[in-house]
Amino acid sequence: MAKFSGRGNQQTKVGAMTMRRRDFLRNLVITTGGISVGGSLLAACGGTSSSTTVDGLAIGTPENPIKLPVTTDAIADGMASESGTLEILNWADYANPESIAIFEKQFGCKVSTSIYDTEEAAIAKLRNGTFKPDLILGMTDTGLAKLVAADLLQPLNKSYIPNFGNVIKGLQNPYYDLGSQYTVPYFIYGNGIGYRADRIDKNAFAKNGYDMLWDAQYSGKLGVLDSYRDTLAMAMFRAGVKDANTSDAAIITKAGEDLISLREATNPKVDILAYTEMPAGNRDINFTWSGDLFTALQYLPEGVSPDVLGFWYPETTVAKNDFMCITKNAKSPVLAHQLINFLSDTDNAMLNREYVGYQPALESITVDLLISTGTIPESLIDALVTPEKYESGLAQVLLEPAVDALWLEQWTAFTAG
Repeated sequence: MAKFSGRGNQQTKVGAMTMRRRDFLRNLVITTGGISVGGSLLAACGGTSSSTTVDGLAIGTPENPIKLPVTTDAIADGMASESGTLEILNWADYANPESIAIFEKQFGCKVSTSIYDTEEAAIAKLRNGTFKPDLILGMTDTGLAKLVAADLLQPLNKSYIPNFGNVIKGLQNPYYDLGSQYTVPYFIYGNGIGYRADRIDKNAFAKNGYDMLWDAQYSGKLGVLDSYRDTLAMAMFRAGVKDANTSDAAIITKAGEDLISLREATNPKVDILAYTEMPAGNRDINFTWSGDLFTALQYLPEGVSPDVLGFWYPETTVAKNDFMCITKNAKSPVLAHQLINFLSDTDNAMLNREYVGYQPALESITVDLLISTGTIPESLIDALVTPEKYESGLAQVLLEPAVDALWLEQWTAFTAG
């Protein structure tokens, strides 16, 4: 396994994948009112948000977890693997081709991948039959609600997924799919602050690390996420609010005012480019997703030590995940289960992570394992989303339209300045 070397000539592909996925996340919060993410059932979310539905199906929240309806039986135990081709639907470059080749050889099959650029477009094409995959990778819980409402998924038979036990405990029974009837988590990440460790001492984050984003000495050398839910919530967390979904107009307004003061103090870049701008040395500090720091390792100039990158993971922050699920009319449902199981194996997940960059949602992939195998530098230990961090992370859920409008109003005031 290469140490911090990226993927050689795959680097351009990684950039393309990251931009497509980040663009989707940014667009999703604009068009639907929030990123559907998850901590465990234990995740504290505040309790001020109200129930939301998608196509008539309620979306679970940590306060109101949901048992999804089931309209068909799972496949029977002990069935033989299908021959031929396993069709999967995935984001671009969101699975390691080397991992897929190993799976093909092991199971004597071929894997064909269709690519989607937005969750909405993928679901529309699944509904009209343009996409007919066996397995879907990378969906979120909003997508899950829409897929289940359209009766497009089949429940899992976990006898084919013995590696489900590797999944972090907080996601073995997620609020959006109690009992994991339809889903097995794929990747996890959290929000925090990336920084150039060769320019900023980690002890500077000791008191309230969020304050660093308001420090005028970083004017012109600082960035925040182009995501209104993430960045407004960050301002709330700095002020001591522990609710990523608040409907309190006073709290939302105060967060907007605080972001304007951040703008005046530091003139931040508002984008999703921390993973390229920080390794290039163009920024000293950036509010971003933890996974972007691992991706950033691949963009360091030749000869630059990976130790120049650091990450502060706040005690109060948002934790997120996506997952894998099988379509109701899958032609190769056994193979689909087996690929889920394959990607949930520790060694296979490590190889897959080497290409994708993000962190598999497995308890077996520990800090010690990632350090001892040379997968990440010690300077980025804090960017890892441990099971404990994940379970204490806050969840974001869809907001009611009137509440969402309040968030967007404050975000517009911040970005228009």
